[in-house]
Amino acid sequence: MNNDWKIRVQPAERKPFLHKAIFIRRSSGSDETVLEARYLYGDGDLAVLLEDLGAGVPEIFRLLDDVHSRQSAEIMVDVTEESMEMLAQHQTPRG
Repeated sequence: MNNDWKIRVQPAERKPFLHKAIFIRRSSGSDETVLEARYLYGDGDLAVLLEDLGAGVPEIFRLLDDVHSRQSAEIMVDVTEESMEMLAQHQTPRG
C-alpha cells in the first residue's frame, strides 16, 4: 500500500459533473497534483471511487458533508500501485 496520497474534492466547473477529485502527494510540500482532476457525476460516483481506493464509509460520509458545506474537502487514502495505474490509464491525453 502507498499511503502517501490525499484526495482533494471540490465542485466541478464542468457540467454535468458535480465533483472533481485531485490526487496530491502528501509528502510534497506543495499542492502538486499527480494526475489531472478526475471529474465525477455526483456523490455516488465519488463514494464508489473513494471506496475502491480504500477509504472507509464513515470517512467518505464526512468528506461529502464537508464538500457540500465548505466547497472543498480532503481525504487521506492508501492507494495501491495497481489503483494508480488504473487511474492513470483513464486520463485524457493533454493537448
